[in-house]
Amino acid sequence: MKSIDIKAARIHNLKEINISIPKNKLIVATGVSGSGKSSLMFDIIFEEGRREYLQSIGMFAGLEDERKFDSISGLGPTVAVQQSIVRQSNPRSTVGSRTQLLGLLGLLYASEGQISCSECEALIENGLTCSECGNEEERLEMSYFSHNNANGMCMKCSGRGAYYHVNMEKLVPNDRITVREIFDSIGVTPGIGRVIERNLKSNMDMPYSQLSEDIKDEVINGHYINNNSANQSFCLSRILQIRHKKGEYMNGLYELIACPECDGFRIGEEARRVFINGRHIGKVGKMTLVELKTFFDSVLEQGRFTQSGINLIQDILRKTSSLINARLGHLSLYREMSSLSGGEIQRLFLNSHLESKMESLIYILDEPTVGLHESEKAELLKSIYALKELGNTVIVVEHDKSTIEMADYIIDIGPKAGVEGGKVIYEGSYEGLLQCEASLTGQYLSGRVKMPDRRLKSDIFQDDASPRLTIRNARTNNLKDVTVSLPLGVIVGVAGVSGCGKSSLISDTLVPFLRSYFRDQSKSSSATNIEDSSNDFEDDSTLIETIAESLDGVEYLSGFAEVSQAPIGRSINSNPITFIKIWDKIRKLFAEQPEARQLNLSAGHFSFNSDGACPECGGSGRKAVFPGATMKIYTTCTECKGKRYNDEALKVRYKGKTISEVLDLQVSEAVSFFEEHKAIVATLEVMERIGMGYITLGQPTSTMSGGEAQRLKLAKEIGKKRKGNILYVMDEPTTGLSLYDTAQLIKLLNELVANGNSVIVIEHNHEVLESCDWIIELGPEGGSGGGRIIAEGPPQALKNNPDSITGKYLELHS
Repeated sequence: MKSIDIKAARIHNLKEINISIPKNKLIVATGVSGSGKSSLMFDIIFEEGRREYLQSIGMFAGLEDERKFDSISGLGPTVAVQQSIVRQSNPRSTVGSRTQLLGLLGLLYASEGQISCSECEALIENGLTCSECGNEEERLEMSYFSHNNANGMCMKCSGRGAYYHVNMEKLVPNDRITVREIFDSIGVTPGIGRVIERNLKSNMDMPYSQLSEDIKDEVINGHYINNNSANQSFCLSRILQIRHKKGEYMNGLYELIACPECDGFRIGEEARRVFINGRHIGKVGKMTLVELKTFFDSVLEQGRFTQSGINLIQDILRKTSSLINARLGHLSLYREMSSLSGGEIQRLFLNSHLESKMESLIYILDEPTVGLHESEKAELLKSIYALKELGNTVIVVEHDKSTIEMADYIIDIGPKAGVEGGKVIYEGSYEGLLQCEASLTGQYLSGRVKMPDRRLKSDIFQDDASPRLTIRNARTNNLKDVTVSLPLGVIVGVAGVSGCGKSSLISDTLVPFLRSYFRDQSKSSSATNIEDSSNDFEDDSTLIETIAESLDGVEYLSGFAEVSQAPIGRSINSNPITFIKIWDKIRKLFAEQPEARQLNLSAGHFSFNSDGACPECGGSGRKAVFPGATMKIYTTCTECKGKRYNDEALKVRYKGKTISEVLDLQVSEAVSFFEEHKAIVATLEVMERIGMGYITLGQPTSTMSGGEAQRLKLAKEIGKKRKGNILYVMDEPTTGLSLYDTAQLIKLLNELVANGNSVIVIEHNHEVLESCDWIIELGPEGGSGGGRIIAEGPPQALKNNPDSITGKYLELHS
């Protein structure tokens, strides 16, 4: 069949759509955020493609929920690359493990590596017997060459190559300082201080230098309560670890050091005695991909391998060359996925699909240009087009102008979001979209509707007394001793190619300094934060250490709010209204209704986590089915039909709706539904203004994109009704936003500044950068080739600066 034909698609907000999508083309689905694009492409085409395939091999027959459409035909095997899949948080996932290069290397070292004798350390040239001392060795299994396997990892650092360590030399500058003074110096609150004193008793007022080694260890590392390794007593390492995990600047008190046992190579001693061309696998893991290719080009020329080994090396070189061509040559195999920029992650994932060279598939890509600089998009778009040229159908859900322009066929869903969306507004070519009056996308792309005007502050920095934040000598990650000033009371854009150091400068350097400063300003609030923090291990986070000399000018601020794209909840029970703290108010409102009083129901009976939960599914609204050892799918609970509540809770109504029906309301509907309750509506109104009116109140936050999570955080912060002088720090807030929604965001940023606040925004979107008062651009390249300030000034200054990569893409109008 030459098309995917769908009749009466009606899931979520789709309005009985009939559509025919041509196959073996590059299709772009666009439209305002929340219009129904993802519902059509992911919830119908991808899910149905997957379901039909599984049913064809005899799995899941009859398990589907209510029908999302009348009919669908023309489907084939379907592959989805979604933002929720692409974003990696597991610190043990590395470039080498994700690309399977470390697996190939492990196989090569296990079968072909040259062993160093464990007795005399001589290299064994032939066989497994040492010619020097006669000692016989055995070949190691492949697992011994993996830092993620118990056989192969260095046990001292658990295969991480580094760990955090309390710097006692800095905490104990002389022999007279007491234990109490040490804990006071790190800002321990009175409550925690009393707990520590109960443990250490009279040792609190002893000079640290005079303590026995056992007591010193107790001060630094504490002990495990009830022999539970997850329950550590309060000590220096626990308190400093909690502060570090919250992102505070540690000023060298809690340092990241290379593991002395494995010298930072991650693997155990056995694997470090097996070599290829004089290097063990740990050294190879630290190489960049460019260095790796050069190394194995040289190895292959030596001709000392079996045919199996030659095949493995050729596979390694093929994969490495492909990644280098995707402009990822600066990455090492040990580089953690969670530390990569959005652009690097997207190129890595797409490269793995291109490598497979499979045809006749349907690929559905979720905003693949997210995190990419304009100069990098051409390379990515070539890769996407190459997928189509292999004989596949490629559907891209996207707002990016460059992607829409190159599409063979465009589908615009709208006209707006939520209940006002769900219709096909346009189908056809790019030229036709520009002429379509009904399409908001077409109106913005054609220039008929423009972005909000902003009167830029042209006098920034003309007055030396103007308030600014100055970061001095930053060397976090790839930053090259950067000193930079960021003006306050304006919008500052931070730009540059992916991996150039934007996040290192702002998220990993500026934000930890701000956290540390405002923590010291308000120690009473930090007491709660520390005591409530979980005892997660260091292994749960990426190994990053903030390195900078100082941050000047913080006294000009009364507070700050970081609005990042980090996940805001992994549980199905976490949703927008629990996050913005209005769920308790809604449940209390239901408990006040006459029916609830008659039934003697409290607010707890309107919680699906508590007394109101459906007894069959426990309040999740779904049941898990396990068809295989590693496979799990969910079906709607047959008892509550997905409503999550028991019958008693569902008897109570407010304005004619049950508590379950309220959770199904979209934000824009909830604003009018709760209009007389200002405490409930305030933050919902902000959500609606920044393009989140289509989100339902009960949508699990774990299903939100990075951009949606960030805008929800922004709405929560703005809803706090703070006074002025707040610094808002945002990381690519336009992720997932259409041009129409980007315009609403720019209006909101302008309002924040007009109300006396400051905004710093890490961004690639040129519409946002054009609206900034000041831009700081890092580069010129990603990785080790970046980390420098290459241009700064108002947008016009970057436009005129030959060193600026971003400036040539700015479209400034007089």
